[in-house]
Amino acid sequence: MAFLFFMNYYDEIKTEIEQALDSGNLEEARFLLKREFSMPYIPEDAEQQLRQLEGRLRYCEAEKREHGEQSMEHLLHQLKGRPASQLAAVNALADRNLRTIVPQIQDWLSKDPVPEAAAMMIELLAEQEIAEEFTIQKNGIEYTFHGDAVTPVTRSEGFRLALNCMNQWLGKEPSLLEIAKTVLVSRCYMALPLSYEASEAKELALQSCLEAAEAMGMQKLKERLKGIAEQDETVRKFA
Repeated sequence: MAFLFFMNYYDEIKTEIEQALDSGNLEEARFLLKREFSMPYIPEDAEQQLRQLEGRLRYCEAEKREHGEQSMEHLLHQLKGRPASQLAAVNALADRNLRTIVPQIQDWLSKDPVPEAAAMMIELLAEQEIAEEFTIQKNGIEYTFHGDAVTPVTRSEGFRLALNCMNQWLGKEPSLLEIAKTVLVSRCYMALPLSYEASEAKELALQSCLEAAEAMGMQKLKERLKGIAEQDETVRKFA
C-alpha cells in the first residue's frame, strides 16, 4: 500500500514538473525538483525519472541563456511601444502562458494597438483557449469576445475552403499561388476576432487571387480568374 502511495505521489509530481517545463516556467520546475531531491528517501524508479526531468530543465535553461530570452516585464513594456516593437513583443509572447498576463492584454487591446499585432495576439488567445473577455475597437466598431470562442485562422471553415479553391484555380501558377496564400492569411488574420464562414469562401479566395494578380501585373489572368470562380463548384462540394 505504501509503495502505491509513493508511486501515485511521484506520478503527480512528475506531471507538475512536466507542465512547468512545457509552459516555460523554469523557476517552478527547479523549485519542485529541488524539493524532491531534498527528501530523505526517493524510490529508485522515481529518482530516475526525476533525474531525467532535471536534465531536461538544464537543457531548457541553457537554451534560455543562449537565446537571451526576454523577461515578461520587458515584453509588456515593448508591447506598448512603436508598431515594430509591438509586433516583436507579440511574436515573443507566442511561447508564453498568456493566462498570467490577461489584465495587461485586456488593457492593451482596448487602447488601439497596431492592427497586425492585435490580430496576432487574438490568434494566440484563441490557440491557448483563454476564456477571459476582451474588447477591441476596429474601424470604429467595438468588439467584445472571449479568447476560447474565437476560431484560429487555420481552423476556420472559410479559410480552409478558400485555400482549397485557390489550390485548384492556381495549380499551374505556383508563384502566384504563394502570393495569394499570403494575401488570404492576412485577410483572415485582420478579420479576427471574426472569422469567414463557408458561404464566404469563394469570394474570399477570388479577392485574394485578384489582389495577388494585381500585385504581379497579371491583368489578363484577373479576368480569367473571375470566369473560373463563377463556374467553380469547389465550395459547394466541400461545404
